[in-house]
Amino acid sequence: MTAQSSRSPAVSHAVAAVWGAAEATAFFIVPDVWLSRVAMRSRREALAASVSAVAGAVAGGIATYAWARRTPPEESREALRKLPAISGEMVDRCVAEIDARGNRAMLTGPLRGVPYKLYARAAGVRGLSLPGFALWSIPARIPRFLAVSAASSWIHGRARARLGENVTRRISGPAHAAFWVAFYAWYLNTVGREDREAEAPPDLRGAR
Repeated sequence: MTAQSSRSPAVSHAVAAVWGAAEATAFFIVPDVWLSRVAMRSRREALAASVSAVAGAVAGGIATYAWARRTPPEESREALRKLPAISGEMVDRCVAEIDARGNRAMLTGPLRGVPYKLYARAAGVRGLSLPGFALWSIPARIPRFLAVSAASSWIHGRARARLGENVTRRISGPAHAAFWVAFYAWYLNTVGREDREAEAPPDLRGAR
C-alpha cells in the first residue's frame, strides 16, 4: 500500500466531516459534492465517509441549535435569509413543521431540498430536546449521503464498463464538476427564491 492510498481514507473522512459541519451552519454547498467525488474512486470509502459527513453535520446542527437558543428569533431568521437559496417563507415553514411533527420533520427536508440548518434553527427556537434533535439528525442526514455515494459509484462503474478505464478517468472529473455546477445553477435560481417586496416590512413595500 502506498503512502498516498493509506492517506486517502483519512483525508476523505476529514473533508467529509468538516464539510458536513460547515453545511449545517452557514455553508450552502452540500457534502454530497465531495462524497460523490470520492465514490468515483472507491464506493466503500465514500460510504464510510458518509458516516463522517453525518457526524460533522450533527456537530454543526448542534452548533446551529445552540446559536438559535441564544439568538432572538427574528435575528436568526434574518441571518439565515441572507444565505443563498433560503427564503423567509422557507425558514417559517420549518418552524411550523417542527411545531407539528417535532424532530421527525427533519426526515422530509432532504426530499424537498430544504437545508438541515433550518430545522436545527427551528428546534433551537422551539426549545426541543437537544439529545432528541441530535438523534433524529442521523436518519435525517445519512440516507441521502449513502444514496448519492452509491449512485455516483454505480454511474462511474457503468461508464468504465462502456468507455474503458482511460477514457473514464479523463472525463470523470470534468463530468462531475459540470453536473454540480449545473445543479447549483438550477438550485440557486429556483429553490428558496422569494418576493423581496412581500418579505419587506409594510412601511418599506413599494419604496424606491
